[in-house]
Amino acid sequence: MLGKALDWLAVAQDCFTDDYGTLTRGLLTSAFAPIVGLERLWHLDDMEDLGFALLTGGRRCPSRQGIGGWRRHLPWYEVDAFCRRTCPWHLVRGDDALVSFDEHTIPRWTKKFRIGKGYVTTRNKYMRCEKLFYSYSINAGRFLAVRAAPGDCGLADLAVPLVRQILDSGRPRTLHALFDAGAGKADAHVRALWNLAGEESRLDVTLRACRYPHRLRQWKQLPSGLFVSIAEPGVCIDAPPKEIRLAETTTVLKGESADQGVRTLVCREIAPGPKKDRWHPLYTTSAGFPEDLLTVFRTRQHEEQAFRVGVYDAFLDAAPCAYDKESPDRKRPRFHRGPLQMIGWLIALVYNAVGDFASALPGDFAGCHVRTLRRRFFDRPGTLYQTPEALIVHLDRFGGQDTLAPVVDAFNAARHRLPWLENRQVVISLTPPTQSRAGP
Repeated sequence: MLGKALDWLAVAQDCFTDDYGTLTRGLLTSAFAPIVGLERLWHLDDMEDLGFALLTGGRRCPSRQGIGGWRRHLPWYEVDAFCRRTCPWHLVRGDDALVSFDEHTIPRWTKKFRIGKGYVTTRNKYMRCEKLFYSYSINAGRFLAVRAAPGDCGLADLAVPLVRQILDSGRPRTLHALFDAGAGKADAHVRALWNLAGEESRLDVTLRACRYPHRLRQWKQLPSGLFVSIAEPGVCIDAPPKEIRLAETTTVLKGESADQGVRTLVCREIAPGPKKDRWHPLYTTSAGFPEDLLTVFRTRQHEEQAFRVGVYDAFLDAAPCAYDKESPDRKRPRFHRGPLQMIGWLIALVYNAVGDFASALPGDFAGCHVRTLRRRFFDRPGTLYQTPEALIVHLDRFGGQDTLAPVVDAFNAARHRLPWLENRQVVISLTPPTQSRAGP
């Protein structure tokens, strides 16, 4: 993790103007805070750990005033430059990429400033909020890019630019873009994505269709002979299998002719008992089999899981506000997306780095959440020894430390140095197991 953070810092030093000398502490503190479990910025007042101080660029723990000031004054163009240079495009370059695009809504509880409203699923209502739009590689299980926007901006407004970003910057061999229903609230938004797919031969789009009443009535009137029944495993062991019925049809968008119909896969989930059946229609440009496309679209749930990890393990909802609290008109505050996008992207980078760390561990640790790895490996007591050439981190003995041995060896071989500590090399040492004494 330290090696990746130093790489981010090197990129940030080329992108940001550091007039006040707060870049190193601000970036490193913002990156390591979710790793060690620092939930809120003001919790820095209670932090007295020397290891955290050295990790974040100093000999004393940072103050919330300094870190908060650095976050609030991040220009959007410098943040954009940092995001572009740290996006992991190598994960999709030259590959058959499967990418999910979705928004994460951060509710804001302010009553003083009138900011845009959006639908917050956790509250089941429209309220003041701000949004982060992420691109997520399903194949690699990593975030690719991010864009911050006001709360009244929807996925449909940024769907085409987000896809173009992957095509132009990521340069995959083929791209299959997955969208939730928010990207196609209006037929014009669906047509915009379909026009882009028509221009780019390497692009396919699968979009969950909005279940508007007039469209749902059309799909329910399809002949029963069009549906193919599929049995899927139940929700738990020994549960009866679920019955899924799939049909293929075309949907004519508003103001278009029948020959412009959009390929539609209608999924009908049979509900037992008196419950109503559930209908899940999908628009797609792909020519694949309906069963395969349904399976592919369901992998979009991995991005939703990544959002949950970001919120509950990396404290994504604690990202700083993007509205300017010093705006002269409280009813029309200025929007500065720099702070929100920077912290949102740092948390995505941390998510990616922790995923790489888990994959490098021997055993079944791939896919572990940040909180699990924090409990098992990150938050461990130890002793710091400082020599003229090195900073030795000697970890106390704990169960399962042998799992870390190959990762520690690779870290020490990389010879990472701390520029703010007279360029000393960081060396991690594990406590050897105690040898049993022979005899009685």
